[in-house]
Amino acid sequence: MKLVRFSVKNYKVFKDRFSIDFSKDSIVILTGRNNTGKSTILEAINCFFQKETKAKTIPNDCFSVRGIDIVLEAVFETTDDSVTIIKKYKEESTPTFNDDKGVEIKKTHGLFNTLEEILNNKPFYITPSMLPDDINDLIQNIYSEIIKNDLLKLENFNSESNDSKELLELAEEYKNLKAAYPSFLRKIKQNTDSILLKVSNDVSMNLKTLFSNQHLSLNVIGGESSGFSATDLLKSTNSSVHIDSNKQSNMPLSNQGTGLQRMSLIYLIQNMIEKKLLGENENKLLLIDEPEAFLHPEAVRALSRSLYTIGKTMPLMISTHSPILIDLSEKHTSIQVFRVGEKEAIQLYQSVNEQFDEDDIANMKILNYVDSYVNEFFFAEKVVIVEGDTEYIAFKHLSKERGDNIHIIRARGKGTIATLMKILNQFHSSYDVLHDVDNHEKHSATTLKAQLTNCKKILELKKSDNIRVFCSISHFEKAIGLEDISNSNKTKNIYQILHKKEQQGQSKDLFTSALSLIENIYDQIINRNNSTQLKGGFKLISSSEDYEKLFVGLIAQKTEDEEESKKQKV
Repeated sequence: MKLVRFSVKNYKVFKDRFSIDFSKDSIVILTGRNNTGKSTILEAINCFFQKETKAKTIPNDCFSVRGIDIVLEAVFETTDDSVTIIKKYKEESTPTFNDDKGVEIKKTHGLFNTLEEILNNKPFYITPSMLPDDINDLIQNIYSEIIKNDLLKLENFNSESNDSKELLELAEEYKNLKAAYPSFLRKIKQNTDSILLKVSNDVSMNLKTLFSNQHLSLNVIGGESSGFSATDLLKSTNSSVHIDSNKQSNMPLSNQGTGLQRMSLIYLIQNMIEKKLLGENENKLLLIDEPEAFLHPEAVRALSRSLYTIGKTMPLMISTHSPILIDLSEKHTSIQVFRVGEKEAIQLYQSVNEQFDEDDIANMKILNYVDSYVNEFFFAEKVVIVEGDTEYIAFKHLSKERGDNIHIIRARGKGTIATLMKILNQFHSSYDVLHDVDNHEKHSATTLKAQLTNCKKILELKKSDNIRVFCSISHFEKAIGLEDISNSNKTKNIYQILHKKEQQGQSKDLFTSALSLIENIYDQIINRNNSTQLKGGFKLISSSEDYEKLFVGLIAQKTEDEEESKKQKV
């Protein structure tokens, strides 16, 4: 059964009821500021699956309000059914599992077997602060899953299948073992029962003498056994993981550095999934709290690749502060991003479909190489796509100066702008675009037509009113009142404008005016309700006709000039 909804109340930071609905896809990413409860929600989910005793329950300091129950509620779904299980913790007491009507689920309850199935499929849970016992427990959990899967294969073995000779022999040996074990137990029981009978007689004689009662007797009765089972094997099996290096060998994984511990565990799970050692784990959860913790940048990128591989097979839920973990070139049909709020996890983005062609995939891979923080848009309040370096530098400067939480993505080309828009559209994001029109007089009619087509492609990706497209005419430098500037001088010029430094040969008034125009377009984009007039060579695009007005006359003139030039050459 698959977890599709989880609620927690009175647990740590979640004083009031907190709920989160999960997609039926594989990867769930929890973001949010520190101390909002990202780690706590993963911890609470893991707690739900525990079979605690009174001696091992939630500490009292986990109760937000003392004297009130901690309530963990989980909704599970199958193809045909849905079931709600509520786990309640009282202080200094064993927790209870209840149905949606509050009735405790005991052995006679109709949901008892369902609950057992759910609890026997407890998640793999990896945290930044795992103790040696936690690591060993997780390793044992992983190993147990492999054994259970192998035993299931043996129990369902079909001798007519094309399985290997080794598997055939193992299945036959397992079958003989199961058949012989009950007979062995009966023989042991007969021997033990005869000993217990003597013990019973001796103790009975002592009791009769002590209490002067000839009718007293004691009987020690040996328990019955149902025979050999997978549970018996699992209980008697221990596992461990050791690490060898050039400095030491055969050292337990729990004695290694935190980064090595976590990556080893994640790689173990990934590799075992790929080799199908864990069986069909479409409902087995993997919970990882801040997987990027204690890892250097290259390891974080490797981690990202590994998580996507795992997420194709096993439901994966992580809490993170790292945009690097979200790889734009990977499939996005299985990402659900939440920002943890006070009473619920607000879904920021959820991918809905794949709409990328080969050029888009190439663009995204290039973006990952040149700017690993492109996908920081998941963590920002406002998102802006700009085409070139100059406007990127200008907007970054103003956002830092004013303290705006804005993520600016530098596209470096109209083709990449279109790819970025597809990504953001897939996650239902609100954003603004600022691109160059490139209707420059130096271009030929053919080039101008191509630029017009590129501009219209950008507008076609404006899928909602939450998306706005601005353009610079003909490019950013010209839009702020500067003449054409060589690429080598653009960065120097924009720095001087932003820091109000005069440049030799440039008037102070020109730079002051340029700064004013930059601030105007920035304000228009950042403050969506701003009623001030858009100034300079910038334009808000509402329809394709807005683009055509910028090109049609120039294309006609260029076409006429080019035809005239051909005539003169003839």
